[in-house]
Amino acid sequence: MTNNFACMEQPEFRKNLISRINRIDGQIRGIERMIKNHQKCDDILNQISSVKSALNGVAKVVLEVHIRNCVVHDIKTGSENEAISNLIDTLNNFIHKPNKNLKDNNEDIIKKIEKQIENIRTCLDKNQCCSSILKIVTSIKGELNSMAKVILEQHVKNCLANDIIAGPEDKIIDDFLYTINKMMK
Repeated sequence: MTNNFACMEQPEFRKNLISRINRIDGQIRGIERMIKNHQKCDDILNQISSVKSALNGVAKVVLEVHIRNCVVHDIKTGSENEAISNLIDTLNNFIHKPNKNLKDNNEDIIKKIEKQIENIRTCLDKNQCCSSILKIVTSIKGELNSMAKVILEQHVKNCLANDIIAGPEDKIIDDFLYTINKMMK
């Protein structure tokens, strides 16, 4: 298996990554100052959202370099199964909380979501507070992430390696990264 940190040795990549991390560090310190100065919650939440977006940006850059360098190299040199397994683990940690063990299939997930949507309707009918609805919405988002994870794993296992071998490699990777990007939003 290729050393996954080989891409970290590329000067332009390191410079870009360090610059992004430095900006994130400054944003975190800014949030701390905002809290200490009792700034409006909306402003603090917007800054938190900016940090999350910036972190996603860092993750996207690292993931792209990893796929374009390490994963492609490993697939082309015969370590396909290990490369795919490692990529799935990486994506699971990247997109979904790693502690949640998925046992449900997509049909079960859809049923759970439908039940949760009914729970929202019940909350609305009973004029329950926003926090109850927000908890349900968060749960639905988690279930959607679970569904996406199941589908992504199937794609990586069944399609990605074969597509990379068949080519055109750059288009396949661009399409895959586009999908990952959409999943992060």
